[in-house]
Amino acid sequence: MKLLIENWRKFVKEVEQLDELDQANLDTLANPQTPLATYVATLKKYANDKSFNKIAQAGAADGNPRDEQVSVDRTSIAAASLYATQAEIGFDASLKDQMTNPSWKPVQKALGLDGTPIIMPSQDDPPPPILVFDGEFILDGHHRWSQVMMMNPTGIVSIDNITGGGLDSGEDALKAMQFAIAAVANNVVTKPFEGANLMAASEEQVQQYVLENITDEVLQLLVKAEKIAKPDKQLAAAYVAGNLETIKSRAGKFSREKAMPQAGKSGTSQDIVNHALQTGKVNYDAPKASDASGNAPQAKRQKDA
Repeated sequence: MKLLIENWRKFVKEVEQLDELDQANLDTLANPQTPLATYVATLKKYANDKSFNKIAQAGAADGNPRDEQVSVDRTSIAAASLYATQAEIGFDASLKDQMTNPSWKPVQKALGLDGTPIIMPSQDDPPPPILVFDGEFILDGHHRWSQVMMMNPTGIVSIDNITGGGLDSGEDALKAMQFAIAAVANNVVTKPFEGANLMAASEEQVQQYVLENITDEVLQLLVKAEKIAKPDKQLAAAYVAGNLETIKSRAGKFSREKAMPQAGKSGTSQDIVNHALQTGKVNYDAPKASDASGNAPQAKRQKDA
């Protein structure tokens, strides 16, 4: 009996310690001053925790069912009107396909020759618009945007524009997006940045890359789009490199590996995450344990919706 009592007391103590740890991490998520990288690291740790999952989906039962309800509107805007939130933009990811024009024809897309608003090819089917907060800050789709910026910065791109829900900045929107991914997928995955960074490149580097890689087909397409006067590599190199300063002036500040949303890699889709945010059920605004006392829907139900 004594041994049973001692084991029970040990168990209770461990539970109390776990509860304290959970509350500390909830406080991290509830504090608007928490840095984005710390916020995402906390979500990665607890996304698959059952207690967190109940709290994360309790936005409609937290006493204010509309405070986290966002709007997601399909619209269009000039590519150069947008700003990155991600600090690194892949050099090859921005230029390689645009110099060689593989079978999915990304050059015709970027140049607007296949029509506007532009929706760049993607691994998702159908390809999604660029995800943007408040008509300005890119949340997802940086490399689809950067391809257009390097070839056709005045081109009109299709965007899904997120507003409302008490979000006041691009960082707020990134936090809410990552929280929603955790709530829907029970998982948060980010991708490391690999390769050379376009935002650290020089115009000379871009010119040399174009000269070495551009195909005759792409030269003809640049002429057709009235970007250069004739199919000449030197003209093309000067034109593409001339767009570098514009995209570099729109650089973000957040690490891809530590902060940027990856709904697909996390096990869901961006459309499903957007829908969850539109319902107001994602409890990203100051989440606390008492919010879960209502009848919050399960993540799988949202995922199937």
